[in-house]
Amino acid sequence: MNKKLKGAFLVSLLINILLVGVLLGKLPHRFEEGSSYQQRMEKTLKELPESVQAQFREKMREDGEPMRERIRVAREAAIRILTTELFDESAYDRQVDTINELRVQRSKRMAGIVKEVAKDLPLEQRKVLAGMLRRSPAPPR
Repeated sequence: MNKKLKGAFLVSLLINILLVGVLLGKLPHRFEEGSSYQQRMEKTLKELPESVQAQFREKMREDGEPMRERIRVAREAAIRILTTELFDESAYDRQVDTINELRVQRSKRMAGIVKEVAKDLPLEQRKVLAGMLRRSPAPPR
């Protein structure tokens, strides 16, 4: 090989090694970014005292499952409307409005639970609880 070809080969090799290094360096962080809201909530709850964890979980369980089921049923109804031979726009819009209203109710219930649990907590524990409510950072582009 001549000198120019060897130089180009070495530059290409260095660039590829750097690229692999960058990709492998970012890889562990990708798993953290993909964690679901529920996983982040569980991780945050573990930083609180056991009594607070139990209180929060109990309040969430009281109506969490029935609300999830109602949203699931409403979503399935919307899908059925979409897959019928003749598409009924008004029925679909009503179903989407129902789903959105159920989500608003769930959000209000969650806010009420957080308020109820937080009112008796010291500042440091409220800060931990507030961390649970933060949105995860947007994935890097």
